[in-house]
Amino acid sequence: MPSLSRRVMVTETSPHRVLVDLALELRLKGMDVISFHAGQPGFPPYSEALKDLTKTLLEKPFQTSSYAPSKGYPKLRHLIAEDIKKYSGITIDPDKQVLVTIGGAEAITISLLTGLDNGDKVLLLAPTYSVYWGLTKLLGIGVEYCEQDVNNGFQPDPECLKDKITRVKAVLFESPGNPTSRVISEEIGKLIVDLAVDHGRWVFFDEAYKHIYYEGEHVWIQRYPGAEETVISIDSFSKDLAIPGFRLGYLWGNEEFIRQAAKVKGYLSISASNISQKLAMIYLEKGYKELYLKQVIPEYRKRRDAAFEAVRKYLPEAKLIKPRAGMYLFPDISYYLEKLGMTDVEFAKDIALKKHVVFLPGSAFLPGTNRYIRLTFVTEPPERIEEGIGRIRAYLEEKGVV
Repeated sequence: MPSLSRRVMVTETSPHRVLVDLALELRLKGMDVISFHAGQPGFPPYSEALKDLTKTLLEKPFQTSSYAPSKGYPKLRHLIAEDIKKYSGITIDPDKQVLVTIGGAEAITISLLTGLDNGDKVLLLAPTYSVYWGLTKLLGIGVEYCEQDVNNGFQPDPECLKDKITRVKAVLFESPGNPTSRVISEEIGKLIVDLAVDHGRWVFFDEAYKHIYYEGEHVWIQRYPGAEETVISIDSFSKDLAIPGFRLGYLWGNEEFIRQAAKVKGYLSISASNISQKLAMIYLEKGYKELYLKQVIPEYRKRRDAAFEAVRKYLPEAKLIKPRAGMYLFPDISYYLEKLGMTDVEFAKDIALKKHVVFLPGSAFLPGTNRYIRLTFVTEPPERIEEGIGRIRAYLEEKGVV
């Protein structure tokens, strides 16, 4: 057969996809699988929003199955701008500063394609969202990174940021974090923006979890001086509207950047889903987003508390933070891995096969994170969460390491 591209050959299959496939295989065999691996909401979309969408589909079948504008429907962009002002106090021009995308992943891809050339470098904060690493390889973009550690709450070292910013064209990071659920501190957020302004760098700020808070508030780095020129916000409706399968996100920020990004969007995927945009408009226009969040956040908080306490109870040697936002625990389990003589990937696969508990190995969120595991706590009720962590404990007991 003809040769394949070097870009695809150097891109590895993520352990994430391997564990997702394994979980599905176990379920198909009738196993009682406890799911800690899926990075998605634990409740279905708001029912009234779905009813309204269904009505729209039936009453206007042609309009809801046609192409949408490449930048997104003007009405949706205006609703997004209103939503941004409501929560952040920032006023933007919806016609010039908002671009609707196919999920947050496309928004990330478009940002990198618009702001960087082949051979340019981007600064990541490791551990971080696994998609970042694969995309940089696919797009021929180099990577510098600053490590984040559980011992300092997964906040990056300021001195590393000051050093690495001089070597890159852009910084790409998320808050709240995936996989760490870390909320960037005001001090670090401001430092990143200040450094970007001083050195003429882009800041791609991924805030997919900005409404999933249990204590405190979102850190809006877009408010800092100079941010209007350098910060490009990457957003998704997957978490706050609970519609990850509808694949809808958006970019907002610098007018010229968005204008150029719209050109990339037009070639990459033409437009975001018509139906998905209609659903987002229903959520935002009718206030369903706030009603949905009011329902689920208290339940997520209970699940977070249950997961944190279960890890403390059954895995007392693990090091972890209690997240005040996001969907994940990211405990350091190096104590147990060393006693087992296993890698995090081997550990995750063996527990999935023997105890039917599925979570992600830390090394899916490269680099230097193979002493961690990621546990999604929003997808199972508290009693199932405790049972799942208890199964991990039982596995360790059977192995004779506790």
